[in-house]
Amino acid sequence: MGSEVIVRECNLADGVTAVIRDNSRHYFGGYYHVRLQISVDVPLNATWFESAPEYEDAVRILGLTACFSRTLEKMAVPQGEVDAVRQDLLNSFEANLLPYLSRPDFPCRFVLSEYEKARKSEDLRGYRTI
Repeated sequence: MGSEVIVRECNLADGVTAVIRDNSRHYFGGYYHVRLQISVDVPLNATWFESAPEYEDAVRILGLTACFSRTLEKMAVPQGEVDAVRQDLLNSFEANLLPYLSRPDFPCRFVLSEYEKARKSEDLRGYRTI
């Protein structure tokens, strides 16, 4: 434990893959921080945008890929319970997060949402006064 190990990969819509990494580590005196990192790299697709200039703006702001990331974790897990807790976190992922990520419209909706948030943030920065 202590190194990032790929636990599972799940194929999603549009050729996108969810990667689950185990980032668990020893915490203190026989206790562990059990941590699963879920990441999904979603390449931007020009067909998801209303126009070529909007797509180009999204690439300027987000880059060619938007990254979805979530962490599932539990602190202070006794060494003897690490495997069971890891399995509980995986079960939680499968029951709660995987159905959302598996939706056919997830890649498009996620990218458009990230683009909108980034645009609003960029707009707010433009209005700051010093």
